[in-house]
Amino acid sequence: MVRLSTILIFWCMMISGSLFSQDNPSSDIIDVFKKGNPADLRKYFNEMVDLSIPGFKELYSKIQASRIIKDFFSNKPISNVSVNREGNSPDGSRYTMGNITAGGKKYSLYFLLRKSKGEYRICQLHIQSE
Repeated sequence: MVRLSTILIFWCMMISGSLFSQDNPSSDIIDVFKKGNPADLRKYFNEMVDLSIPGFKELYSKIQASRIIKDFFSNKPISNVSVNREGNSPDGSRYTMGNITAGGKKYSLYFLLRKSKGEYRICQLHIQSE
C-alpha cells in the first residue's frame, strides 16, 4: 500500500509539472536564453520556424533554425535578457517581446507560440538589431 501511494504521488507530481511548464512556456524559453545556450531552443521549435535574425530571414525547418541560432549566439554570447511584454492573441497563440544584449550589442526579441500536438511551440522568432 505504501509503495502504491508513493508511485501515485510521484505520478501526480510528474503530471502537474508538465502542466505547469506548459502554462507559461514563455518563461521556460526566456530561461534558455538567460542560461546562454540558445541551441536548447530546439525542443521548443515547431517543425517549421519563421526565423528572422541578422543575416537570415526565412521559414526554416526545426533543425536548420536550431543551427542558425546556435551559430549566431556562439559568436555573440548573451549577457542580458529582459521581457517587456507578454500576451495572448485572439487565436490562442502567445507572444513575448523583450530585449537581449549579446556580443555587446542590443537586440529586440520577439517570439510567437502556437499550440501544436497539445504543446506550445515557437513558430516565429525574431531577433533584430536596435
